[in-house]
Amino acid sequence: MERQAKAYVFGITTVLLWSTVATAFKLSLRYLSPVELLFYAALVSSLVLFFAVLVQGKAHLLAQAEWKTWKISILFGMLNPFLYYLVLIKAYDLLPAQQAQPLNYTWAITLSLLSVPLLGQRLRAKDIIAIGISYFGVYIISTKGDLLSLSFDNPIGVLLA
Repeated sequence: MERQAKAYVFGITTVLLWSTVATAFKLSLRYLSPVELLFYAALVSSLVLFFAVLVQGKAHLLAQAEWKTWKISILFGMLNPFLYYLVLIKAYDLLPAQQAQPLNYTWAITLSLLSVPLLGQRLRAKDIIAIGISYFGVYIISTKGDLLSLSFDNPIGVLLA
């Protein structure tokens, strides 16, 4: 398979997998608080990653890491994914999934916009049109089609998402 075709397959697979996140969050939040959900998700992820390190025969590298490296890793882990997902899961707790997910996905669009001042990237006219359409679509979903009302189910949830 050529590289571009492989990239498309991976991209589509990622979108399909991520599209189930909203449902998984909402179902889980029926039984767990956002903090509990995040705790169990982090625990399972840590165990899977630790198992991967063991399978690769690299467990000795964990013991070789300096305390300073561990502290930095813990600090960055508290910022992302911990803080990010704590905010996101709370947004899913406050909003319907069909509102929280598209709102959350605007981070990718925001990164495109931030690349202009931070990285000196240039947006083409079609990029700007695509960004405008994307944000407008999220606005339509968030207001449930009542475009002039500027009314959201939960403004705090919208802000968090």
